[in-house]
Amino acid sequence: MTDTGEQMPSNEAIADAFDDALTGKGGDAFVAVLAPGAVVWHNHDRQDVDARDNMAAVDMLSQIVDELVNERRLFTPIEGGFVLQYVTRGRVRSTGNSFEMHNCLVVHTDADGLVTRIDEYVDPTVGAQLS
Repeated sequence: MTDTGEQMPSNEAIADAFDDALTGKGGDAFVAVLAPGAVVWHNHDRQDVDARDNMAAVDMLSQIVDELVNERRLFTPIEGGFVLQYVTRGRVRSTGNSFEMHNCLVVHTDADGLVTRIDEYVDPTVGAQLS
């Protein structure tokens, strides 16, 4: 329980909220599990960005790719969080081509179970698939 008496989100609930955000079912539940000041680091630019600001990129995917589904390949609890490897599939709206994105997240949580940091290893083929 948190200091406010609310139930701590489980790692599974956080992963489910991320799935929903990524597949266009709404990002509110994922934003709700972000700690104040939470950041996302991407391997492609090695920069920390505000996790809430990063949601704009997540939301954009569902505007470009239809029929989005997430397949979890690996979900492993670790000390202070979990590792999530997944494949997101869909169909590119502008071309009708298949879309497939392989990513891996190392998610860090605080004592209240809120996400403080995400280290995201991004599939480098994503941009080419969208054009």
